[in-house]
Amino acid sequence: MDMSSSSNLEATDTVMLTPLVRQSIQRDKAEVIDWKMETLYGGGSLNSEIRRFSGTARDEGKVLPWSLILKIIRSPNSDEDPASRRYWKREALAYQSGLLDQLPSTLCAPRCFGVVDQSGVEIWLWMEEIVDEISGRWSLDHYGNVARQLGQFNAAGFEKQAQMRQPWLTKGILRDCVGDTAPDIPPNILAHPLASRVWSKDIYEWMLHVWSKHEAWIDNIERQPQTFAHLDAFRRNLFSRRDRQNNLQTVMIDWAFAGSAAAGEEIAPLVASSLNFLEFDSSQAKALDQVVFEGYLEGLRDTGWRGDPRAVRSTYAVASILRYSLGVSGVAFMIADESERGLLEQIFGHPLEELLEVWANTNRFLFHLTDDVIQY
Repeated sequence: MDMSSSSNLEATDTVMLTPLVRQSIQRDKAEVIDWKMETLYGGGSLNSEIRRFSGTARDEGKVLPWSLILKIIRSPNSDEDPASRRYWKREALAYQSGLLDQLPSTLCAPRCFGVVDQSGVEIWLWMEEIVDEISGRWSLDHYGNVARQLGQFNAAGFEKQAQMRQPWLTKGILRDCVGDTAPDIPPNILAHPLASRVWSKDIYEWMLHVWSKHEAWIDNIERQPQTFAHLDAFRRNLFSRRDRQNNLQTVMIDWAFAGSAAAGEEIAPLVASSLNFLEFDSSQAKALDQVVFEGYLEGLRDTGWRGDPRAVRSTYAVASILRYSLGVSGVAFMIADESERGLLEQIFGHPLEELLEVWANTNRFLFHLTDDVIQY
Protein backbone atom coordinates (compact mmCIF):
# COMPACT_ATOMS: atom_id res chain seq x y z
CA MET A 1 0.00 0.00 0.00
CA ASP A 2 1.10 3.56 -0.67
CA MET A 3 2.71 4.96 2.52
CA SER A 4 0.71 8.18 2.39
CA SER A 5 -2.50 6.13 2.52
CA SER A 6 -1.23 4.17 5.51
CA SER A 7 -0.22 7.21 7.53
CA ASN A 8 -3.37 9.18 6.73
CA LEU A 9 -5.66 6.27 7.52
CA GLU A 10 -3.90 5.78 10.84
CA ALA A 11 -4.68 9.42 11.65
CA THR A 12 -8.42 8.83 11.23
CA ASP A 13 -10.25 9.67 14.44
CA THR A 14 -13.68 10.57 15.77
CA VAL A 15 -13.10 14.27 14.98
CA MET A 16 -12.70 13.42 11.29
CA LEU A 17 -15.53 10.90 11.22
CA THR A 18 -18.17 12.83 13.17
CA PRO A 19 -19.34 15.26 10.44
CA LEU A 20 -19.40 12.42 7.91
CA VAL A 21 -21.40 10.17 10.21
CA ARG A 22 -23.86 12.98 10.92
CA GLN A 23 -24.51 13.37 7.20
CA SER A 24 -24.84 9.63 6.75
CA ILE A 25 -27.47 9.10 9.45
CA GLN A 26 -28.95 12.60 9.01
CA ARG A 27 -28.51 13.54 12.67
CA ASP A 28 -26.87 16.95 13.13
CA LYS A 29 -25.89 16.40 16.76
CA ALA A 30 -24.88 12.74 16.75
CA GLU A 31 -21.63 11.82 18.47
CA VAL A 32 -19.50 8.86 17.38
CA ILE A 33 -19.15 6.26 20.13
CA ASP A 34 -16.92 3.71 18.43
CA TRP A 35 -15.75 2.63 15.00
CA LYS A 36 -13.74 0.08 13.06
CA MET A 37 -12.22 -0.10 9.59
CA GLU A 38 -12.00 -3.03 7.17
CA THR A 39 -10.56 -3.41 3.67
CA LEU A 40 -13.04 -4.36 0.97
CA TYR A 41 -10.75 -3.93 -2.03
CA GLY A 42 -7.31 -2.61 -2.83
CA GLY A 43 -3.72 -2.52 -1.70
CA GLY A 44 -0.41 -3.24 -3.35
CA SER A 45 0.15 -1.35 -6.60
CA LEU A 46 -3.55 -0.86 -7.38
CA ASN A 47 -4.68 2.68 -8.15
CA SER A 48 -7.67 2.51 -5.86
CA GLU A 49 -8.76 1.05 -2.55
CA ILE A 50 -12.13 0.60 -0.89
CA ARG A 51 -12.42 0.77 2.90
CA ARG A 52 -15.52 0.32 5.04
CA PHE A 53 -15.90 2.26 8.28
CA SER A 54 -18.67 1.27 10.68
CA GLY A 55 -19.66 1.78 14.27
CA THR A 56 -22.24 3.36 16.53
CA ALA A 57 -23.22 6.91 17.38
CA ARG A 58 -25.38 8.46 20.10
CA ASP A 59 -28.07 11.06 19.51
CA GLU A 60 -30.76 12.16 21.97
CA GLY A 61 -30.15 9.10 24.12
CA LYS A 62 -30.39 6.67 21.20
CA VAL A 63 -27.52 4.47 20.01
CA LEU A 64 -27.53 4.27 16.22
CA PRO A 65 -25.49 2.07 13.84
CA TRP A 66 -23.67 3.76 10.96
CA SER A 67 -21.39 2.84 8.07
CA LEU A 68 -19.37 4.71 5.46
CA ILE A 69 -17.43 3.71 2.35
CA LEU A 70 -14.09 5.37 1.70
CA LYS A 71 -12.82 5.11 -1.86
CA ILE A 72 -9.16 6.06 -2.20
CA ILE A 73 -8.17 6.96 -5.77
CA ARG A 74 -4.45 7.25 -6.39
CA SER A 75 -2.64 9.18 -9.13
CA PRO A 76 -1.02 6.92 -11.75
CA ASN A 77 1.93 9.37 -11.91
CA SER A 78 1.46 10.12 -15.58
CA ASP A 79 0.25 13.07 -17.61
CA GLU A 80 -3.23 12.18 -18.83
CA ASP A 81 -5.77 13.88 -21.00
CA PRO A 82 -8.77 14.78 -18.77
CA ALA A 83 -11.07 13.44 -21.50
CA SER A 84 -9.30 10.06 -21.66
CA ARG A 85 -10.88 6.90 -20.30
CA ARG A 86 -8.35 6.52 -17.46
CA TYR A 87 -8.35 10.07 -16.06
CA TRP A 88 -8.03 9.44 -12.32
CA LYS A 89 -9.85 12.51 -10.96
CA ARG A 90 -13.06 12.05 -12.97
CA GLU A 91 -15.28 10.45 -10.34
CA ALA A 92 -14.41 13.08 -7.75
CA LEU A 93 -15.05 15.88 -10.24
CA ALA A 94 -18.38 14.31 -11.22
CA TYR A 95 -19.53 14.48 -7.61
CA GLN A 96 -18.24 18.01 -7.12
CA SER A 97 -19.93 19.23 -10.33
CA GLY A 98 -23.42 18.34 -9.15
CA LEU A 99 -24.10 16.24 -12.27
CA LEU A 100 -24.75 13.18 -10.12
CA ASP A 101 -27.40 15.06 -8.14
CA GLN A 102 -29.54 15.48 -11.27
CA LEU A 103 -30.28 11.85 -12.14
CA PRO A 104 -33.77 10.40 -12.68
CA SER A 105 -35.57 9.19 -9.55
CA THR A 106 -35.33 5.55 -10.67
CA LEU A 107 -31.55 5.68 -10.91
CA CYS A 108 -28.97 7.38 -8.71
CA ALA A 109 -25.36 7.51 -7.53
CA PRO A 110 -24.34 6.84 -3.91
CA ARG A 111 -24.48 9.98 -1.79
CA CYS A 112 -21.05 11.55 -1.36
CA PHE A 113 -20.34 13.17 1.99
CA GLY A 114 -16.86 14.50 1.29
CA VAL A 115 -14.15 14.79 -1.37
CA VAL A 116 -10.68 15.21 0.13
CA ASP A 117 -7.58 15.94 -1.94
CA GLN A 118 -4.61 14.28 -0.21
CA SER A 119 -1.67 16.48 -1.32
CA GLY A 120 -2.42 16.05 -5.02
CA VAL A 121 -1.50 12.35 -5.12
CA GLU A 122 -4.70 10.84 -3.79
CA ILE A 123 -8.36 11.71 -3.63
CA TRP A 124 -10.60 10.33 -0.91
CA LEU A 125 -14.33 9.93 -1.56
CA TRP A 126 -16.47 9.42 1.53
CA MET A 127 -19.74 7.82 0.43
CA GLU A 128 -22.79 6.05 1.74
CA GLU A 129 -22.70 2.28 1.88
CA ILE A 130 -25.14 0.65 -0.54
CA VAL A 131 -26.61 -2.73 0.40
CA ASP A 132 -27.84 -4.63 -2.64
CA GLU A 133 -31.36 -5.98 -2.14
CA ILE A 134 -30.94 -8.48 -4.96
CA SER A 135 -28.15 -10.91 -4.23
CA GLY A 136 -26.64 -13.12 -6.89
CA ARG A 137 -27.64 -13.14 -10.53
CA TRP A 138 -30.45 -10.98 -11.86
CA SER A 139 -33.43 -12.33 -13.72
CA LEU A 140 -33.97 -11.43 -17.36
CA ASP A 141 -36.88 -9.23 -16.31
CA HIS A 142 -34.69 -7.25 -13.96
CA TYR A 143 -32.07 -6.68 -16.66
CA GLY A 144 -34.90 -5.31 -18.81
CA ASN A 145 -36.06 -2.99 -16.02
CA VAL A 146 -32.55 -1.65 -15.47
CA ALA A 147 -32.06 -1.18 -19.21
CA ARG A 148 -35.25 0.88 -19.27
CA GLN A 149 -33.90 3.06 -16.45
CA LEU A 150 -30.67 3.53 -18.41
CA GLY A 151 -32.71 4.59 -21.42
CA GLN A 152 -34.55 7.17 -19.32
CA PHE A 153 -31.23 8.39 -17.91
CA ASN A 154 -29.60 8.74 -21.33
CA ALA A 155 -32.66 10.43 -22.84
CA ALA A 156 -32.61 13.03 -20.06
CA GLY A 157 -28.90 13.59 -20.72
CA PHE A 158 -29.58 15.00 -24.18
CA GLU A 159 -30.96 18.07 -22.39
CA LYS A 160 -27.73 18.65 -20.45
CA GLN A 161 -25.56 20.02 -23.24
CA ALA A 162 -24.15 22.83 -21.07
CA GLN A 163 -22.91 20.36 -18.47
CA MET A 164 -21.54 18.12 -21.22
CA ARG A 165 -18.86 20.71 -21.97
CA GLN A 166 -16.97 19.78 -18.80
CA PRO A 167 -13.37 19.07 -19.94
CA TRP A 168 -12.96 16.05 -17.65
CA LEU A 169 -15.85 14.04 -19.09
CA THR A 170 -14.85 11.01 -21.15
CA LYS A 171 -14.95 11.69 -24.87
CA GLY A 172 -14.34 9.11 -27.58
CA ILE A 173 -14.28 6.09 -25.27
CA LEU A 174 -14.44 3.71 -28.23
CA ARG A 175 -11.29 5.18 -29.81
CA ASP A 176 -9.59 4.99 -26.43
CA CYS A 177 -10.54 1.33 -25.93
CA VAL A 178 -9.45 0.25 -29.40
CA GLY A 179 -6.23 2.28 -29.55
CA ASP A 180 -4.28 2.92 -32.71
CA THR A 181 -2.77 -0.52 -33.32
CA ALA A 182 -4.55 -3.41 -35.00
CA PRO A 183 -4.98 -6.58 -32.91
CA ASP A 184 -1.59 -8.18 -33.31
CA ILE A 185 -1.70 -11.53 -31.55
CA PRO A 186 1.40 -13.52 -32.56
CA PRO A 187 0.86 -17.00 -34.05
CA ASN A 188 2.38 -18.68 -30.99
CA ILE A 189 -0.21 -16.98 -28.77
CA LEU A 190 -3.10 -17.81 -31.11
CA ALA A 191 -1.90 -21.42 -31.19
CA HIS A 192 -1.67 -21.66 -27.41
CA PRO A 193 -4.10 -24.40 -26.29
CA LEU A 194 -5.85 -22.07 -23.83
CA ALA A 195 -5.89 -18.84 -25.83
CA SER A 196 -7.06 -20.64 -28.97
CA ARG A 197 -10.25 -21.67 -27.17
CA VAL A 198 -11.23 -18.00 -26.98
CA TRP A 199 -9.62 -16.65 -30.15
CA SER A 200 -10.06 -19.33 -32.78
CA LYS A 201 -8.78 -18.67 -36.29
CA ASP A 202 -12.12 -17.48 -37.66
CA ILE A 203 -12.72 -15.17 -34.68
CA TYR A 204 -9.29 -13.60 -35.12
CA GLU A 205 -9.88 -13.08 -38.84
CA TRP A 206 -13.21 -11.48 -37.98
CA MET A 207 -11.42 -9.12 -35.55
CA LEU A 208 -9.06 -8.05 -38.32
CA HIS A 209 -12.07 -7.39 -40.56
CA VAL A 210 -13.63 -5.31 -37.78
CA TRP A 211 -10.38 -3.34 -37.52
CA SER A 212 -10.64 -2.43 -41.19
CA LYS A 213 -14.10 -0.97 -40.53
CA HIS A 214 -13.71 0.56 -37.08
CA GLU A 215 -12.70 4.10 -38.12
CA ALA A 216 -15.84 4.58 -40.22
CA TRP A 217 -17.98 3.04 -37.48
CA ILE A 218 -16.58 5.34 -34.79
CA ASP A 219 -16.77 8.42 -37.01
CA ASN A 220 -20.48 7.80 -37.47
CA ILE A 221 -21.12 7.36 -33.74
CA GLU A 222 -19.24 10.56 -32.89
CA ARG A 223 -21.37 12.51 -35.39
CA GLN A 224 -24.55 11.50 -33.57
CA PRO A 225 -26.14 13.58 -30.78
CA GLN A 226 -24.27 12.97 -27.55
CA THR A 227 -25.73 12.39 -24.11
CA PHE A 228 -24.44 11.98 -20.55
CA ALA A 229 -23.62 8.33 -19.80
CA HIS A 230 -22.05 6.16 -17.09
CA LEU A 231 -20.27 3.92 -19.65
CA ASP A 232 -19.47 1.08 -17.25
CA ALA A 233 -22.99 0.05 -16.29
CA PHE A 234 -22.75 -3.70 -15.80
CA ARG A 235 -23.96 -5.97 -13.00
CA ARG A 236 -21.08 -5.42 -10.56
CA ASN A 237 -21.51 -1.64 -10.72
CA LEU A 238 -25.30 -1.73 -10.28
CA PHE A 239 -27.12 -2.21 -6.98
CA SER A 240 -30.83 -2.36 -6.21
CA ARG A 241 -32.58 -0.80 -3.23
CA ARG A 242 -36.00 0.57 -2.25
CA ASP A 243 -36.61 4.31 -2.38
CA ARG A 244 -38.87 6.18 0.05
CA GLN A 245 -41.93 5.18 -1.98
CA ASN A 246 -40.80 1.52 -1.81
CA ASN A 247 -40.02 1.43 -5.53
CA LEU A 248 -36.98 -0.51 -6.68
CA GLN A 249 -34.21 1.94 -7.53
CA THR A 250 -30.88 1.27 -9.27
CA VAL A 251 -27.77 2.72 -7.64
CA MET A 252 -24.80 3.09 -10.00
CA ILE A 253 -21.35 3.02 -8.43
CA ASP A 254 -17.94 3.77 -9.99
CA TRP A 255 -18.39 6.81 -12.24
CA ALA A 256 -14.76 6.75 -13.41
CA PHE A 257 -15.74 6.48 -17.12
CA ALA A 258 -18.61 9.00 -17.04
CA GLY A 259 -18.85 11.05 -20.21
CA SER A 260 -20.47 11.57 -23.57
CA ALA A 261 -21.99 8.83 -25.69
CA ALA A 262 -24.47 8.24 -28.47
CA ALA A 263 -27.74 6.47 -27.72
CA GLY A 264 -26.98 2.76 -27.46
CA GLU A 265 -23.42 2.87 -26.13
CA GLU A 266 -24.58 2.67 -22.52
CA ILE A 267 -25.99 -0.84 -22.76
CA ALA A 268 -22.91 -2.44 -24.34
CA PRO A 269 -21.33 -3.19 -20.93
CA LEU A 270 -24.70 -4.16 -19.42
CA VAL A 271 -24.73 -7.11 -21.81
CA ALA A 272 -21.13 -7.95 -22.77
CA SER A 273 -19.39 -7.14 -19.50
CA SER A 274 -22.08 -8.87 -17.45
CA LEU A 275 -21.50 -11.95 -19.61
CA ASN A 276 -17.70 -11.79 -19.33
CA PHE A 277 -17.84 -11.50 -15.53
CA LEU A 278 -20.16 -14.55 -15.38
CA GLU A 279 -23.04 -12.49 -14.02
CA PHE A 280 -25.39 -14.07 -16.57
CA ASP A 281 -25.42 -17.41 -18.38
CA SER A 282 -23.41 -16.81 -21.57
CA SER A 283 -25.34 -19.54 -23.39
CA GLN A 284 -28.39 -17.25 -23.07
CA ALA A 285 -26.63 -14.17 -24.46
CA LYS A 286 -29.15 -13.64 -27.24
CA ALA A 287 -32.07 -13.57 -24.79
CA LEU A 288 -30.22 -11.05 -22.61
CA ASP A 289 -29.42 -8.95 -25.68
CA GLN A 290 -33.07 -8.83 -26.76
CA VAL A 291 -34.49 -7.97 -23.32
CA VAL A 292 -31.89 -5.28 -22.64
CA PHE A 293 -32.25 -3.62 -26.03
CA GLU A 294 -36.04 -3.58 -25.92
CA GLY A 295 -36.01 -2.22 -22.36
CA TYR A 296 -33.54 0.51 -23.33
CA LEU A 297 -35.70 1.64 -26.26
CA GLU A 298 -38.71 1.82 -23.94
CA GLY A 299 -36.73 4.02 -21.57
CA LEU A 300 -35.69 6.37 -24.36
CA ARG A 301 -39.29 6.65 -25.54
CA ASP A 302 -40.59 7.26 -22.01
CA THR A 303 -39.14 10.77 -22.17
CA GLY A 304 -40.35 11.59 -25.67
CA TRP A 305 -37.38 10.36 -27.71
CA ARG A 306 -38.41 9.62 -31.31
CA GLY A 307 -35.15 8.60 -32.93
CA ASP A 308 -34.37 5.68 -35.26
CA PRO A 309 -34.16 2.33 -33.39
CA ARG A 310 -31.95 0.95 -36.17
CA ALA A 311 -29.30 3.60 -35.48
CA VAL A 312 -29.43 2.81 -31.74
CA ARG A 313 -29.08 -0.90 -32.49
CA SER A 314 -26.09 -0.25 -34.74
CA THR A 315 -24.41 1.95 -32.13
CA TYR A 316 -24.96 -0.67 -29.43
CA ALA A 317 -23.52 -3.36 -31.71
CA VAL A 318 -20.46 -1.30 -32.62
CA ALA A 319 -19.77 -0.34 -29.00
CA SER A 320 -20.08 -3.97 -27.91
CA ILE A 321 -17.82 -5.29 -30.66
CA LEU A 322 -15.10 -2.66 -30.33
CA ARG A 323 -14.93 -2.59 -26.54
CA TYR A 324 -15.20 -6.32 -25.93
CA SER A 325 -13.33 -7.85 -28.88
CA LEU A 326 -10.64 -5.44 -30.12
CA GLY A 327 -10.57 -3.66 -26.77
CA VAL A 328 -9.74 -6.80 -24.75
CA SER A 329 -7.51 -8.72 -27.18
CA GLY A 330 -4.54 -8.18 -24.84
CA VAL A 331 -6.05 -10.73 -22.46
CA ALA A 332 -4.82 -13.42 -24.89
CA PHE A 333 -1.25 -12.69 -23.77
CA MET A 334 -2.25 -13.04 -20.10
CA ILE A 335 -3.90 -16.40 -20.76
CA ALA A 336 -0.77 -17.69 -22.50
CA ASP A 337 1.44 -16.47 -19.64
CA GLU A 338 1.17 -18.86 -16.71
CA SER A 339 2.28 -16.18 -14.25
CA GLU A 340 -0.66 -13.94 -15.23
CA ARG A 341 -3.48 -16.46 -15.04
CA GLY A 342 -3.91 -16.11 -11.30
CA LEU A 343 -4.51 -12.38 -11.72
CA LEU A 344 -7.30 -13.05 -14.21
CA GLU A 345 -8.94 -15.45 -11.77
CA GLN A 346 -8.61 -12.86 -9.01
CA ILE A 347 -10.15 -10.05 -11.10
CA PHE A 348 -13.05 -12.11 -12.43
CA GLY A 349 -13.59 -14.29 -9.37
CA HIS A 350 -13.82 -17.59 -11.25
CA PRO A 351 -11.47 -20.44 -12.31
CA LEU A 352 -9.80 -19.93 -15.67
CA GLU A 353 -11.56 -22.95 -17.17
CA GLU A 354 -14.94 -21.30 -16.61
CA LEU A 355 -13.68 -17.97 -17.93
CA LEU A 356 -12.38 -19.45 -21.18
CA GLU A 357 -15.71 -21.06 -22.00
CA VAL A 358 -17.65 -17.89 -21.25
CA TRP A 359 -15.29 -15.61 -23.17
CA ALA A 360 -15.49 -17.90 -26.20
CA ASN A 361 -19.29 -17.69 -26.03
CA THR A 362 -19.14 -13.90 -25.75
CA ASN A 363 -16.90 -13.68 -28.82
CA ARG A 364 -19.41 -15.75 -30.81
CA PHE A 365 -22.21 -13.48 -29.62
CA LEU A 366 -20.25 -10.38 -30.68
CA PHE A 367 -19.45 -12.00 -34.02
CA HIS A 368 -23.17 -12.24 -34.80
CA LEU A 369 -23.81 -8.65 -33.68
CA THR A 370 -21.87 -7.55 -36.76
CA ASP A 371 -25.05 -8.22 -38.77
CA ASP A 372 -26.74 -5.32 -36.93
CA VAL A 373 -24.09 -2.71 -37.80
CA ILE A 374 -25.21 -0.19 -40.39
CA GLN A 375 -22.42 -0.05 -42.96
CA TYR A 376 -20.92 3.34 -43.82
